[in-house]
Amino acid sequence: MALSAGDLLSALEAEAAKIGLAHGAPPLTAEQLSEFAREGFLVIDTPQISQRDIEWSRHILMSLISRGAGRKDGRGSDLSARDGDVEGTTPQLYRPSLYAPELAKWSFRKVGLAIAKQLLGPDATLSGDNCILKPCRIGGPTPWHQDEAHNDPKTYEEQVTIWIALFDTTPANGAMAFIPRSHLRGVLPHRAYGGAEGANAIECCGDFDPQDAKVCPIPAGGITIHHGLTIHGALANKSDSPRLGYIFNYKNPPKPRPELGTFPWNTEVGKSIRERRRAWLLHGGIFIDLWRYSRSDPDNLRHFIRQVLRRFKH
Repeated sequence: MALSAGDLLSALEAEAAKIGLAHGAPPLTAEQLSEFAREGFLVIDTPQISQRDIEWSRHILMSLISRGAGRKDGRGSDLSARDGDVEGTTPQLYRPSLYAPELAKWSFRKVGLAIAKQLLGPDATLSGDNCILKPCRIGGPTPWHQDEAHNDPKTYEEQVTIWIALFDTTPANGAMAFIPRSHLRGVLPHRAYGGAEGANAIECCGDFDPQDAKVCPIPAGGITIHHGLTIHGALANKSDSPRLGYIFNYKNPPKPRPELGTFPWNTEVGKSIRERRRAWLLHGGIFIDLWRYSRSDPDNLRHFIRQVLRRFKH
């Protein structure tokens, strides 16, 4: 459903007022809310976390990636993987806080949730954390995509994403880039990355011009925030410095959107990862997951239970 910037801004300001009355001043200002509603993303290039926290989280995430955490149970993957032409490597670990539970107690998660509630409303919850590394010189590109294109229209979830830089990001090492105002266009068509059967990522193949993109370099500790419908991506890392993003994804409760039809591209990507995860769960991994979630924060556990119930229902 296409939105007007005015309608979105009115809704955001109303939610900000509610949260401000209940919890004190909200994290985002009225000017920031206005920019987010208009453009579909927001860049905060003043470091939002301390140098100590940058180094702490960076060490944990780099260690998890280097030892291949999540590979055998279907949470670790290479976003650049696809049949045929492969450009670089881009390791990703979904839900790193399940493998390093100290991350689930990080104070910035509360700030992130407060931001999400301003932008999505009081029902927003953390649906998962994620980390993506673009290694020096070999880090692959991130294809243009919309996060909400990963939805199932039967249980559609509106979302926002907070992306935290743990190294300085530059145009040379793959800074985030956004297509301004693309969040007002609804979900556009996507396909498997490069049209390849073995792809682990989707890419937008709808009507948009990458030349319209705004590249957004930020220092370590800076953040970007984008709506789930905002088209975004990043270039490959051709520099001598790594690029590591720690990502929080927040969602509203699911609502059916039958007018959207189906998103067939989601059955075309990550087949080997899904098969690996299914085999791991069936061979006892479900009990390991329950233990991991029990050590995590309540939002993580609630989201896991909701996923299990949804799969049981369908």
